Amino acid sequence: MTTFRHIIGKSTLTEGIAVPKELEDWIRAPKAGEKREINLLFDEGQIKATLRRIANSRGNVQIKYENRAGFAFRNWMRIVFVATQAGAVGEYLELTRVDGDTFRVTAFPLNVQPAKRLVVTEWICLKTSERILDTHPPVREIPAVVQSVEFNADEGQHFYNRQLFKYFKEWNWDAEKRVIPNLPLKSDFIKSGVQVEVEFGNARTYYQDYIKFLLAHNQEVASVGVLIVPTEGFARMLCAVGRKKAEAKGRHSYSGMIHLEKVRRELDYLAFMLRMPLAIAGIGPDK
Repeated sequence: MTTFRHIIGKSTLTEGIAVPKELEDWIRAPKAGEKREINLLFDEGQIKATLRRIANSRGNVQIKYENRAGFAFRNWMRIVFVATQAGAVGEYLELTRVDGDTFRVTAFPLNVQPAKRLVVTEWICLKTSERILDTHPPVREIPAVVQSVEFNADEGQHFYNRQLFKYFKEWNWDAEKRVIPNLPLKSDFIKSGVQVEVEFGNARTYYQDYIKFLLAHNQEVASVGVLIVPTEGFARMLCAVGRKKAEAKGRHSYSGMIHLEKVRRELDYLAFMLRMPLAIAGIGPDK
């Protein structure tokens, strides 16, 4: 059963929802300049909304409910998505087809995420700004993916890699695709021109992530790169777990781990070769 997940933003609460290109066939999008009514079912009842395709060069498809008929739906969202109105990111809703042009809307506010979870604690941007969260829909999904991962102080990097893989796939990101056909290097995740590399490796391995960004940008595979690394405190916790597990297996060395502060210190020195807009997301347990 196909579903459509949409990150909550200010326009979602007041006007409508943009339908991504890959789901236009699923939602049976109208032709350019045309529109029709659809039904949205939610906790407080249902409304009629307008599904339309704008008659412009991009042909964007939207679900609109900014009129009087959509008041109950907008009011319900304002009550449910309090965290977004306070400035948080990562809350989302999910549309599932019930029948024909009738869709069930399910809310996923922050208070339904795991009580102990990972979050994006900070963004560092190069050749862009945090507005990238508004201008590139796949980037807006990243906090929601991260916040789905439950924090467990006894687990190490392999656990968090598996969990992030699981949730990126649930958000329909392509995983482990070759950056370019003739080289074995693979991106961790990519979606609509946004390439994501998740790095829990040692301090040297993340340089390869930059190489993958360079190759993808040069070949016009990706227009934006996002590097996800642990905060310094989270990295120390993961290293402690790693050393403990290594010692249990009879090994007496552990290579350490990259963290946000190292990336921050080195970024100015590497910026000359990083030509694409790049965002670094530092992740760690929610306080």
